[in-house]
Amino acid sequence: MSIHYLLFAFLLVLLCPLAGTFNQHINNPVSCRMLGGKCLHRCRGKHLRNGSSSLRRLSCCKIK
Repeated sequence: MSIHYLLFAFLLVLLCPLAGTFNQHINNPVSCRMLGGKCLHRCRGKHLRNGSSSLRRLSCCKIK
């Protein structure tokens, strides 16, 4: 029975970083760049808003 608890804890630790990838509130410029976006003040033209890029009210914009 204790092996089940160990396996559950291992899977929880393994899958925790994936929880943030589906979030629309990107507060880190590095995360924005990793998802293929740019930190801009406004998303114009072919760019779509993907989330916020930092505390300075920048938007994470991704090309359509």
